[in-house]
Amino acid sequence: MSKTPNKQSLLGKAPARKKTAQKRKPQRSTQRPSPGELNSSAKNDISQKTTQKKGLFISLAVVAVIILAFPKPTLLTYKKLGMVSESVYWPGFFGKGATLIDSNLHPTYDSSRESLYLCSDLQKPESCQKYQVIADNGLFSAIGSYF
Repeated sequence: MSKTPNKQSLLGKAPARKKTAQKRKPQRSTQRPSPGELNSSAKNDISQKTTQKKGLFISLAVVAVIILAFPKPTLLTYKKLGMVSESVYWPGFFGKGATLIDSNLHPTYDSSRESLYLCSDLQKPESCQKYQVIADNGLFSAIGSYF
């Protein structure tokens, strides 16, 4: 058993070398999953994606039904005897319960004839007044009239 001689420098002892720590790489497992395990994990991923898509589709369908089923307010501009007025008209559900937001009168809007009937008492037809509708501006104008 012989010892290897240390190298000496010309001017004295050789400086001691510092040992550097080597970075360890994470070991990869060499075992492959069995085909049954691979299929079950792939099936779980696919089933999670399909349930997310179903949930999204169902929520969009519910929002679409709500938008179509519920009445939307419109901004009506109407006049009588040279006096022009604007009001937000809420059509109510299936024609019942229609209201003008800024009035206590009971409105009846006939879009085909472009006329608006405002009645103080629904039982007495002589209490109704007819107004000519100049413009029916829609939902966004009705929302914008509040701001």
